[in-house]
Amino acid sequence: MSRLPLVLALAAALAALALALLVGPGELGPGDVAAILGHHLGLVDAAPPPIADAIIWELRLPRALLAAVIGAALGGAGAITQGLFRNPLAEPGVLGISSGAALFAVIGFALGLDAATPWAAALLAAGGATSVLLLLLAFVGARIDVATLLLSGVAVAALASAVTTLILALASARWDLGLRVIHWLMGSFEGRSWGHLAIAAPIVSLGLGLSLWIRRDLDVLFLGPESARSLGVDLRRLHLQAIAAIGLLVGVATALTGIIGFIGLIVPHLARRLGGPGHRRLIPLSAAIGGGVLLLVDTGARAFTSFVLPPGVITSLLGAPFFLWILWRQRVRVDGL
Repeated sequence: MSRLPLVLALAAALAALALALLVGPGELGPGDVAAILGHHLGLVDAAPPPIADAIIWELRLPRALLAAVIGAALGGAGAITQGLFRNPLAEPGVLGISSGAALFAVIGFALGLDAATPWAAALLAAGGATSVLLLLLAFVGARIDVATLLLSGVAVAALASAVTTLILALASARWDLGLRVIHWLMGSFEGRSWGHLAIAAPIVSLGLGLSLWIRRDLDVLFLGPESARSLGVDLRRLHLQAIAAIGLLVGVATALTGIIGFIGLIVPHLARRLGGPGHRRLIPLSAAIGGGVLLLVDTGARAFTSFVLPPGVITSLLGAPFFLWILWRQRVRVDGL
């Protein structure tokens, strides 16, 4: 399989990044954007107008780059999750992994830990995602059944949401906490800066690097746990490595931007159609497509409404019908056998 799908996906992501820098309040054209970027890169000597410079360099660019990084994290996490559970319906949001990450992050917000260090929420969210993954693996066991997997994910997500609501109810006097958490749970890039990008980039790089490290074992696992074990795959180590990768990717995405669902479900399906099922190409292709898709979603949320829609709401509106379509296809396939 050629590298053309990955090259095209990266080119599309760069085009989406350029579009994101042009869309928004303030009449700034391509020439203005190029001049501002050239000035900060040392290619243009003339200083741009301060307001235009602030709009592009301090607001739009870090937000767009963060959307690309988070989209890459969610796309890559979806590919690993589907490979680990050997099921196209597996996705961090559907399985309750995002809800677990959100619960732990909300606990950090309620305790004020995020004020002490910007890493607190990301680490807690990663711990929540990892905890849910461990629970799911304990529930489904080696023989993964679709119904058991989905029901376990629904139960875990419901429990995490209930505890999150309980925390908000107990802290009802802190209206600022409730408002912040509600906006955060909807998923948003509002107010994100270079500091958020500095947190996300190394963690996402580590998570994707670990994902590529286990790509061959994930391919072998597709044959079944017994076959994988007979071919020399250490399933316990593979599970721990996959859990760590998914926990890092979903944890940092949820901690910094809130719950943005269904990217991890839709993107791997597109990547699999373009580049094949092998994880050597599937993981980077899912990351590239995920970054471009989330960039377009966030840009559309800012461009076509009088107010900024949370990207998490848009991805849920698009992803829920896609999930039902996949479920219907699987049912038709089983009934037709």
